[in-house]
Amino acid sequence: MAAGLWVLAGCDGESGKALFSGKINFVSPSGYDSIHRPESIASDKATVEVLPLMTDHTDLDHLSDLGRASGFQYLFTANDALPTPVSVAPGDATIALPSNFFGDDSYNWTRLRSASSNKQGLIAGYGVVNQLYLVWTWDGHPVTRYLLPAGVSIEQVIGPADDGSFAANTYNGSTVTQNILHWKTDGSVSSIYSITPIKAGMTLIGMASNGLIGGIERDGNLLMPKIYDGQWKALGFDYNQCFCEAKRINAQGQMLMSPRFDLDPDARGYLVGSGSATVLPRLGTQTTYADLNNTGDIVGTSGNTAVIIIGGMLHDLNTYVGSASLGWHFDTAVAINNKKQIVGLGTWQGQQRWYLLTLK
Repeated sequence: MAAGLWVLAGCDGESGKALFSGKINFVSPSGYDSIHRPESIASDKATVEVLPLMTDHTDLDHLSDLGRASGFQYLFTANDALPTPVSVAPGDATIALPSNFFGDDSYNWTRLRSASSNKQGLIAGYGVVNQLYLVWTWDGHPVTRYLLPAGVSIEQVIGPADDGSFAANTYNGSTVTQNILHWKTDGSVSSIYSITPIKAGMTLIGMASNGLIGGIERDGNLLMPKIYDGQWKALGFDYNQCFCEAKRINAQGQMLMSPRFDLDPDARGYLVGSGSATVLPRLGTQTTYADLNNTGDIVGTSGNTAVIIIGGMLHDLNTYVGSASLGWHFDTAVAINNKKQIVGLGTWQGQQRWYLLTLK
């Protein structure tokens, strides 16, 4: 990579360390204060806690091993039309604000997207500031920025891994070149994939906690799932005929595939490893899968019921934990971490809430 192209903008916090040292003052929506909010409730199988975040216009999709969920909140205010990154745990919602994220130029951002969070709660993503693309990381302190040259756009950011490394899928319009750039913990950046994308190229799926990268490579009409561990390796799975969508990868090099019912009403999900593929069990024909952890536990949704796969066996999450005794119904499950904590949407006293469920 040519010297001088990549600029690291300073911030108050150290990159790679998630130190949520102070809580942001979070104003709950009407009818959602501490009086009406369910407290932590436990049974012999699980503990459930509410996440202090509005369900409307909020999308959570990752969960760190600290039990912090991350995603977007769509605020739709006069000064903020951007999807705003959020990090939330029981009793603590940290929302991207000028004081802890944007710095002094919050009105200059015209695009903002987040990727995922690592076990410390460090979040990565990308944005456009003053018509220049940049990658960012955020740990509750003002954002750390990695600026790209003019004319280079970003399609995706994945990571960060537990060591703070991350990657971005970029496109250079002047050279018509796709580059996947990999930022390492020592601050260096390198290209791990480069191609002139004429009916070819790579779509990134995700980055595992140990830094493994997953992607789907296109060569004409052929689509091939691959894992990067220093070099790209094909998983040997017929992605063209599976009627499925790659969702996540884990530290074991397994890739989670969820069915695409728009392509086949009887499509199935798969857990794919190097040279192997397991058809996932389902609860009814409309079961989808959202996330997996490093031991291969998988969560998803079937109809209006959250499901979990543990040890290869599928369970209705409500039946598995005895949700009635907790006063909840778990409608969806969108993320699971390595401590068997689950985030999703549930119903409590007739109202939908984001929950954090910890299995015992």
